[in-house]
Amino acid sequence: MDTTSRSVYSPLTTRLSNGIPVIVDRVPSVDSCAVGIWVRAGTRDEPRSQAGVAHFVEHTSFRRTPGRTTQRIARDFENVGAYANAYTTKEETCYYVRTLREHLPAVFRTLADVVLNPVFDPKDVEKERTIITEEIRSYEDEAEEFIFDTGEGQMFGRHPLGVPIVGTVDSVANITADDVRNFHARHYHAGSLIVTVSGNVDPEDFIALAERTLTNVRPRGRALSRKAPPSLSTSSLTMERPVQQAHILWQVRVPGHRDSERFALMLLNTALGDGMSSRLNVRLRERKGLAYNVYSQLQLFVDCGIFAIYAGVEEQRRDRALAVIDEELALVAREGLRPAELRRAKEQMRAGKIMSLESLTARMTMLGKGMFEDGVPEDPYVTIDRINAVTIDDVNAAARRWCRPDRWSRCLILPSPSDD
Repeated sequence: MDTTSRSVYSPLTTRLSNGIPVIVDRVPSVDSCAVGIWVRAGTRDEPRSQAGVAHFVEHTSFRRTPGRTTQRIARDFENVGAYANAYTTKEETCYYVRTLREHLPAVFRTLADVVLNPVFDPKDVEKERTIITEEIRSYEDEAEEFIFDTGEGQMFGRHPLGVPIVGTVDSVANITADDVRNFHARHYHAGSLIVTVSGNVDPEDFIALAERTLTNVRPRGRALSRKAPPSLSTSSLTMERPVQQAHILWQVRVPGHRDSERFALMLLNTALGDGMSSRLNVRLRERKGLAYNVYSQLQLFVDCGIFAIYAGVEEQRRDRALAVIDEELALVAREGLRPAELRRAKEQMRAGKIMSLESLTARMTMLGKGMFEDGVPEDPYVTIDRINAVTIDDVNAAARRWCRPDRWSRCLILPSPSDD
């Protein structure tokens, strides 16, 4: 049992008359709140010929509604000091606002108007096409961003999870205003929405506000159906680009969020490459001086995931860095973690969860993602209990299963040869 009081986190979950879940997390010690409208639609739900359309919808929604221009939307948020933003992931889209508590009713009505009533005017779509194209090019200029996008394509092939969230320059060039409008119509309805709020808000007042604001939103169509990507063979990919370093990415497919092994994988990732005391950082950076930036990460979707290792190194040191990564994976697969490493990883994850409760945006995000992934808001204290329940045998079984170097696909970006 965690010693920190669980009373600081006790969200209320209800449903509006049209079935939209509303989760209210009251934090009486603050004067503000974070509110989000979540849509169960992301990159993996796009038609194959419209890569990037989910992100396109998110961008263009802020352009215009029947009663608000772009400037009016911005003023309605910023005249009361609110901060509005949105993001698209592979599996959902979130529109959110940070605001002072007294402005929540007006701000929530504006946010709902943006999410539910956008006018996808062809001129606005063309403006956003230019903006998104520049966003794509900026990511392509960042080798670390680019290698992860390339790596996802390597791991998932033609499945929508293998497509960059922003799409590609070619796919975005071919998305029409009708494509944007149709994706919104197909996915933005009562059966796909969740509303979450964290902050100094009265639950009854907010639920009444949400009911009044969203009462006309109805479910449409069949429940969202998703197919897991097929397993692909291990592969190696090497590219040359105008970069200063060699960029290394190793990846292996692992089970998804709903698999019971996920907590062992989270701890394994923390010990292997998340933090200053992680094995990869100690060996590659602190002892060998081979890399400034090296880490591992675990990306879990509902039905599958990727365990990845990234390092950026001087090109002449690439082979030494690759050898160290190979050695560390082989070592942890063969011998597992030491008990002290597991204890440290558990404490890191526990601290991260508890400290996240000090951020209203993080709390609001826990509510929404938990509803989509598990059907209930995440309780960070339950998560901590499940992390603490992982044994050394559990995590070492995961290491034996997933850390053999021969199971990992490799992607390399090397500096282009000099023209001189």
